[in-house]
Amino acid sequence: MKLLRLSACLFMLHSVFYTPSVFAQWFLGQDLYTVAHQRLLEGNTSESFDTIIQAWQQSPAVAQRNNLDDLLNLAITEDCGRSLTQNVLPNWLSNLSIRREVIQNLNQVMLKLSVTGAARVPITDVTFARWPDSTLISSSPVSEENGDFSVETKRLELPIAGGLYKITLTNENKESWSSWVLLTSPSIKQKIGWKDSKNWRIEKSQLPNQACPSPVLSINLYDLNDLSWTPVWTEEIDGRLPTTLPDIDVPDGRYWLSVGLIESRWQGDVSILDIQRITRPVDAQTAIEAEETKE
Repeated sequence: MKLLRLSACLFMLHSVFYTPSVFAQWFLGQDLYTVAHQRLLEGNTSESFDTIIQAWQQSPAVAQRNNLDDLLNLAITEDCGRSLTQNVLPNWLSNLSIRREVIQNLNQVMLKLSVTGAARVPITDVTFARWPDSTLISSSPVSEENGDFSVETKRLELPIAGGLYKITLTNENKESWSSWVLLTSPSIKQKIGWKDSKNWRIEKSQLPNQACPSPVLSINLYDLNDLSWTPVWTEEIDGRLPTTLPDIDVPDGRYWLSVGLIESRWQGDVSILDIQRITRPVDAQTAIEAEETKE
């Protein structure tokens, strides 16, 4: 709590004494937590991020972990995490995403972590581990001819906690790339849920991060008889998010409806997505009639 109060006080000082030499003298301690605060308030976001990683490597106590989580959230507000690190992707890796997902259907909640991306050289192995020794993913990804790849955890019992992780990718040329990854604590609040059998609700965030893109709503409809689980209809929407399945051109019948609320940020060139998804069986004809009634 003392560190949090110190952060709040220094943040206010930063708005008054905007010259680094003026407020730097207030930092009398030299521990990693104090240094991370100082570097962030002086505008050295990447250096602050490196110091936060060092602090996580020292097995912080609960209060210290909470402070580091708050500090990371503050650092992200600068430019949605783009300046957190200068560690760019290698030339054989086009893009990379880490997806933390909570999937809620009518009977259970499923937790999933996945790594997706695109590579110019086929990826043979992906490892994602929580520091110091808890491996969540260590396997070959599913790859497409266009270079897209994906790999995910087996069934998880607990949400993916905030903290320090390390990701490593290896391609078929035996080239490897790795990076530290800092995840914020997952949301304890379910922001999307079924309102009734035909509609869902979306709760707005009290303090949205203005530096990050607006949440995206991903809607997918699956044929219950298609074991490949390829969507028969899909749409992604940002801006004004709908709360009702629109009139869509599919044959009448029973389908599986998946609606996901996607919040995104960056860690340098790596995109980090937090997804809350709700699913349920749905009658397509019922959904269409509901839209007509609404009109």
